Amino acid sequence: MQRERACRTADEPPLVVDVDGSLIGGDLLIEGIARLLSVSPLSLFALPFWLAATMVRGRAGLKRRIAEAVRLPPDTLAWNPAVLEEVAAAQAAGRSVWLASASDARAVSPLAETVGAAGCLASDGRTNLAGEAKAAALAARFGERGFDYIGNERRDLAVWKRARRAIGVGLGAGLARKVRALDGEARFLPGLGGGPREWLRALRPHQWVKNVLVFVPLAAAHETGAGPYLVAAGVFVALSAVASGTYLLNDLLDLPHDRGHPSKRHRPMAAGKVPLLPMIGIGAALAAGGLALAFWLSAGAGLWVLAYLAVTCAYSLSLKRKIFIDVTALAMLYAVRVLAGAASASVPLSPWLLAFFLFLFLALAIVKRQGELRALRGSGRSAPGGRAYLAEDFPVMAALGAASGFASVVILTLYIQSPETGERYGRPEFLWLICPLLLYWLGRMALLAGRGGEDSKRLPDNDDPLLFSLRDRTSWLTGLAVLAAFAAAL
Repeated sequence: MQRERACRTADEPPLVVDVDGSLIGGDLLIEGIARLLSVSPLSLFALPFWLAATMVRGRAGLKRRIAEAVRLPPDTLAWNPAVLEEVAAAQAAGRSVWLASASDARAVSPLAETVGAAGCLASDGRTNLAGEAKAAALAARFGERGFDYIGNERRDLAVWKRARRAIGVGLGAGLARKVRALDGEARFLPGLGGGPREWLRALRPHQWVKNVLVFVPLAAAHETGAGPYLVAAGVFVALSAVASGTYLLNDLLDLPHDRGHPSKRHRPMAAGKVPLLPMIGIGAALAAGGLALAFWLSAGAGLWVLAYLAVTCAYSLSLKRKIFIDVTALAMLYAVRVLAGAASASVPLSPWLLAFFLFLFLALAIVKRQGELRALRGSGRSAPGGRAYLAEDFPVMAALGAASGFASVVILTLYIQSPETGERYGRPEFLWLICPLLLYWLGRMALLAGRGGEDSKRLPDNDDPLLFSLRDRTSWLTGLAVLAAFAAAL
């Protein structure tokens, strides 16, 4: 339960540092569970039994079980630089530094080694070292008022009462006043947590634009009534809620990989700017609420939203680590949006149009992977974290992306020549203008995804092609030309 490397100096008491939310911007138990599900998705079925066992062994038993199952390398955690500076300053002054955490000792010990701590006190599988239990353990080791303590939550008030000096991390105004009442000389350090903007950013609202696809079947069927569009708008909201909920799950499972990525490490969860446990609750509530809304609007749309939820969860847990299955799953998620829109208004969807979207979205999913592999080649690494591809796969993926894009255009030409198109459009010949426009746009996106270095005219690393298009002037002009051709054909 403890490990000692040095003795505290006689003139200065040790500095004791809390781990979860103080030294790191996260929770070792939650990150351990996420890591376990990431490397072993089938453990999801064992977790309920482990949670039930906590009624007998307590939370400390669950923490020990998780700590035994997975290892959390210190370099995959979100460290708080302000606390690290405080630790370094204490060590430079000759003081010993200890870690004290409610997390399991097996998870805390590597962190103590990383910061050069003299030792650590942590949960041991039987005792959950939090609140009063932590305060008693520290007072027993260092004596009453025999240590300074860095903490971040209300439970730490019990520890601050028995510490010589109180140091708070990222405290709210109310808790800070209580700490100041205990210690008039208390100091406060910034936490990693962000404000409401970071909570909103964690939901990735910019991704909701993809759900505009629910309106495509209505437009293709020349639907003019307001009712179907209102129902489709409700499905748009439902899909957006479910998508945000599953993005939170995906970000939680990807924490170790995101923190080692040059751009993804800035995501709110990876950067420790939002607390993990509330994010899990918000994600579950959004997914459940969105699904309920979809079924309330339309049973058919509800089934497709349920399919979207199932495929997304499967993608986050396993499919994203399977070669080519990952991009196929992404293409299916795009197609499901279209199918949900068709089901919401009971609009028939042409098989030609569905096949067109499947190949088009497959091409776009591959373009996204091309950008990642290009960045991988530039970094000198052989494989991306959390993915099954290698840097040398880039030419093959580029060829597959081009083939999928051209296949979508071929299917579009067959659709234009089909009898149903002649019946639905007054001047279907104008639809042929869409083909060269789409070929140009797909070819340009593939080329931009393949360019590297400091070329400003390229698809940014890991950027979604559709989201990139919203910021790209050429894509806007191409889209407007497609809409003009479609309008002329009516």
